[in-house]
Amino acid sequence: MNIDVKEMLEGKVNITSFRYVETLETMEGLMFDDLPEVEGKLKRIERRKLLLACKVKTRVLLECSRCLDVYPQELEFSYEEVYTEEPLRIIGKLTEEDFKYTIENNMVDVSKSVRENIIMNLPIKPLCREDCKGLCPVCGKNLNREKCNCNLEDITIEY
Repeated sequence: MNIDVKEMLEGKVNITSFRYVETLETMEGLMFDDLPEVEGKLKRIERRKLLLACKVKTRVLLECSRCLDVYPQELEFSYEEVYTEEPLRIIGKLTEEDFKYTIENNMVDVSKSVRENIIMNLPIKPLCREDCKGLCPVCGKNLNREKCNCNLEDITIEY
């Protein structure tokens, strides 16, 4: 979602609130059971800087790292980002200033930060459930759904 912030940058408005549901197009590369619901505020913190405070609620479809089944993972989180018209200056040592989002043509693209923060909040090792039994290393059956008669004692792992 693009938000026009011209009046904020001119000092006419200090805070803008918004609420919307993201689209699949803006969330490229992610799959959802429920599209992200976004609620937030943009607040003018300096002459040409804005603070975005967002709450996101969604259900992302992930692949279990043990059994490979796709399952819905609920995510609910808040975050803040700084937007500025100044270009990023990534020269030498990185500072907090290097991690701002830019305001382009008096517009703030909230969807970009929502997508990036969803990705950062995904589990490193997705599991459909804590006690997921995974796949049989011999026959490949999903051990959550069916038993197999494979002899796992004969398996040797070489490194």
